[in-house]
Amino acid sequence: MKKRSKDRLRAGGKTNEAGRTAIVASAAEPSFEEKTYAAPNPIVLGITSGLLLWCSFPPAGWRWLVWIAVAPLFSLIGSRRSPALIYLGAWLGGEVFWLAAIRWVSLADESARLGWIVMATFLSLFWVLFVRLARVAHLRFKIPLLIAAPVVWTGLEQLRAHILTGFPWYNLAHALVDPARIGGSPDPLPQIADFAGAIGVSLILAIVNAYFAEWIEVLAATDDERIRRAFDRGRIKRGAIVLSIIICCYLYGVYRISQARFKPGPRIAVLQTDIVQRYRDTITPIDAIAKFDKLTTAAASSGERPDLIVWPETAYPYGYVTIDPKISNDELNRQAAMISDSWNASTVRERRDDVSEHVHSWTDRLGSPMLLGATHYVFGPGGPARYNGAILLQPHSLLIQAYHKLHLVPFGEYVPLVDVFPWLTILTPYRGRKVTGLTFGERVSIIRLKDYRFAVWICFEDTLPYTARRFFAESTGGDPDFVINQSNDGWFHGSEEHDMHLAISVFRAIENRTPIARAVNLGISAFINGDGVIEAVIPKKAMKSLTRSITLDDRSALYSRLGDWPGGICLVACGGLLVAPIFLRGNKSTNKSKLSQ
Repeated sequence: MKKRSKDRLRAGGKTNEAGRTAIVASAAEPSFEEKTYAAPNPIVLGITSGLLLWCSFPPAGWRWLVWIAVAPLFSLIGSRRSPALIYLGAWLGGEVFWLAAIRWVSLADESARLGWIVMATFLSLFWVLFVRLARVAHLRFKIPLLIAAPVVWTGLEQLRAHILTGFPWYNLAHALVDPARIGGSPDPLPQIADFAGAIGVSLILAIVNAYFAEWIEVLAATDDERIRRAFDRGRIKRGAIVLSIIICCYLYGVYRISQARFKPGPRIAVLQTDIVQRYRDTITPIDAIAKFDKLTTAAASSGERPDLIVWPETAYPYGYVTIDPKISNDELNRQAAMISDSWNASTVRERRDDVSEHVHSWTDRLGSPMLLGATHYVFGPGGPARYNGAILLQPHSLLIQAYHKLHLVPFGEYVPLVDVFPWLTILTPYRGRKVTGLTFGERVSIIRLKDYRFAVWICFEDTLPYTARRFFAESTGGDPDFVINQSNDGWFHGSEEHDMHLAISVFRAIENRTPIARAVNLGISAFINGDGVIEAVIPKKAMKSLTRSITLDDRSALYSRLGDWPGGICLVACGGLLVAPIFLRGNKSTNKSKLSQ
């Protein structure tokens, strides 16, 4: 009898242990029972999100899709399908999206096609990492999907904006801007960017997508279960919370728009050329100068004379040379040879004198200051430097003000680690040639024009919120009155890159409550006010000048001081989710070791 009782007790113990295991396992699963829920195929869900998200942006521009585009991807967080299938679906969705979205990278040159594929594949891994971290948050730590998915998505958008010099393009927020809409009333929702940044707008959109992800499970359930789940009290409460968040953001936007007290500023003429760019020149310097002579003459002679004429990025073909008078002739010889094998002290001085006479006499003839986009060669005691520069020339004066680009584009303006890994040149057009990278600018520079102060963002600096913000957070003497963006988008041949570049620039205007004037080769030159309204544009590919008074905005923005704090918080949370399972696994091993002693 005793033996049979012990056997029954042992069997019961095993049963109880199995029961506890089943309870723990079921706690980590989604709430649907197997018989009432047919899990959709993860590959279908991932690719669907990739296609919907791509359609949210130009060239399709179906902006309303961004409210639901990543909901299918978010639904993978609670899926009970094979983990391998889930992560494969996430990766395929990311690959489909990024290959289509950044197709314009491949247009720069035949050598850029490999870089396009490598870049798209790298970016698609963020979708896999998103699903992994969100599943840890939702299934292991029981964080609701409505919190887990938006926090992880936003944290990874923040990471993507910084890793490997950063690529903050195609954030969810950017789909809210219609680059083809000129004038009209400002959109209230993006106005929250003036304290939360574009990343904060992405967070709101991710919350809405997370809520719709729940409905994918509802729609996949059986008929009876679908009705019960659709009217679930918790789901209704969550819907009310999401709706309340959107309403609050909308009301804030209406309030901030009502505070605007715009006034006309200096008259600015932006020049746009139609020069297609290749890594080997497609136009002679003489022809380029002829184009700009025509544009500047038209801008200076049409109506009221402009207070500033703005060239696109690196548009002046001969560069601008500055030589510190303290360096010796021998030292100048040495530094000149470091820039080019064909240069010496004599050729450098000759170039400096010829260029100075050319551009300063040009400015004197026009009678208006010119902001030249040019390569700026600087020779001084610290060694030679080759900057991507913006140089302000004043009529009847040889004095200049200059800004040097802070954030250079890798593999375009410099090749990172090329001295250590020479094979990296296979991702660039420099194959078999000497790599002559540009020099990083050292500091933020504010340029003065009469009673105004303005900042310059060169090329993709206006797509980097943390770089753009530095001109407000680090400037002395107050915020800039306006910003000039000089860019050369001629590499991308009239593609959707131009539309996206303009859309992203709109958020920089809202974040810092400052107007922007853009002068872009082949892209879309434009005037944007502090509410993010595109006031006027020159269509892409057109060769034309556009002159108007820039709209000054006396509002300040918390974002200029706080930066991307929502993205920072979410990124820290992602870091916690990444390391927490490691510590938990270690604690379990320690506890088992103690129990065995």
